[in-house]
Amino acid sequence: MEELYDVIIVGGSANGSQVARVAALEGMKTLVIEEHPTTGFPEHCSGLFSYTGLIALDALPPDDIVFNYDIYGSRLIAPNGKTLTVRKRERHAMVTNRAMFDQFLLEKAVSEGAELLQPYRATIATRKNGLVEVVATNRKQEEVTLQAKILVSAEGVRGKIAEQMGLKGPRHDSLIYAAQYFVKDMVGIDKELVEVYQTHEFAPDFFGWIIPMSETEAKVGLGTSLTGAAKQLDRMIEHHPVMRERMQGAEIYRKIAGRIPVMGPVKKTYSDQFLLVGDVAGQTKPTTGGGVILGGIAGMIAGKVASDAIRKGKTDAKSLKVYEKRWKKEMARNLWLQRKVRNYMNLLSDAEMNRFFDKLDDRGLLDKIETHGDVDNQGKLAMKLLGTLSLYPFYLKTSYKLLRAIASK
Repeated sequence: MEELYDVIIVGGSANGSQVARVAALEGMKTLVIEEHPTTGFPEHCSGLFSYTGLIALDALPPDDIVFNYDIYGSRLIAPNGKTLTVRKRERHAMVTNRAMFDQFLLEKAVSEGAELLQPYRATIATRKNGLVEVVATNRKQEEVTLQAKILVSAEGVRGKIAEQMGLKGPRHDSLIYAAQYFVKDMVGIDKELVEVYQTHEFAPDFFGWIIPMSETEAKVGLGTSLTGAAKQLDRMIEHHPVMRERMQGAEIYRKIAGRIPVMGPVKKTYSDQFLLVGDVAGQTKPTTGGGVILGGIAGMIAGKVASDAIRKGKTDAKSLKVYEKRWKKEMARNLWLQRKVRNYMNLLSDAEMNRFFDKLDDRGLLDKIETHGDVDNQGKLAMKLLGTLSLYPFYLKTSYKLLRAIASK
C-alpha cells in the first residue's frame, strides 16, 4: 500500500462507495477503509430503493441481488387497522438484498480504481502539515498509518472520526432504534405493495412496516424512540390486528437491528481537509429513515468537490464549503419539510391518527398522494397535503401540535 492518497474514505457501505467511485473516476488516488470482514454486514437497512434514485446514482443492481422488482405503492394502515391503498401506475421501487447491494457498490468503486483496506477500522485521524494522517487497525491490532489530502467520513452514526476532526455527527439521543425480521410463509401480503403501520402504541415516534420480497416472504420491522425495538416488534406482531393476521403461521428466520438518524442534517459537514457524508452527516429522510439515495447523491457531490479541490491545491474549509452548498441545494428543503412532517406525526395520538386516516379516505386525496408521492422527495407531497382545503378542519383541531411541529427542530 502507498502511504499518501488523494482521498481516503472511512466506511465502505453505500454512501462511502459513491464518494470513492466518483473520486476514482476523477483520477484521484483513492482508498476506502472498511472495518467489517464482509461489506454490508451487519445489515441495518430495508433495501427498498426507488428506481429514480438508483438511476440518479448509476446504481441499478444486478438480478441476483434483487428480491422484488415490482413495488407499485403502499398500504397505509391506521392504528385501528383501517387501510388505505396508494398505487402508482408504474412500478416505483424495488427490494434488494441490502448487504449484497453494498458489496455491489463497493466493487464498482474498486473497478474504477479505488483501493480497499479491509477489515481495518480507522481509529485515529489528525491534521499534519496540510494533510490528514489516519491510523487504521485490524482485529489482530496491527496498525497502518496513512495520509490523505482529503479525508471523508462515511462511518455511520458512530461519528468517532468526525469528532476527532472537529465536527459532530448526529446526537445519540436523537436516534431511532429499528428492528427488522426476515419472515416466510406469510398470509395476505401483496407483492406489489409495502405496508406502512402508523401506531404510537407499538412504534412511538416512527412506524412499522412489511416490505414484500415475494408473495409469501417479507421484511417485517419497526422503528421507535424506545431502545427495545425488537421487544416492541414482538408485541406488534402479537397484538396489532393486521400484522397479527399477516404473521399467522409464518416463520421468522433472521433478525437484524440498527440505529437511524432522523433529526435532519448535522450543523456542519465540512472543515479543513475533511467532509462528512451519509448517516454521520444526517443525510437521511426524517420520515422513513432511508439514507442510501440522498446520502449517495451527497457522496457523489463529495467525490467531485474533493477532486476539484485537490487539483487546485486548496483543501481548506473555505474551499470545501462548496460541498455543503451543493448538497443542500439538492435536498435541504426536502429534508426540512420531512422533519416537520415527522414532528407532526410524532405528536398526533393514535386516536387523532385514526381521524386523519378517515379524512384521507377520499378518492381525490388518494389520487393526489399517488400523483405527487415520491419516496425520495416526500416534502413535495407534504406541501400538497398542507394546501388541501378538505384537511383544514383536521389541521385546525390539531393546530397546537402542528405549530409545535413546525417550530421545533
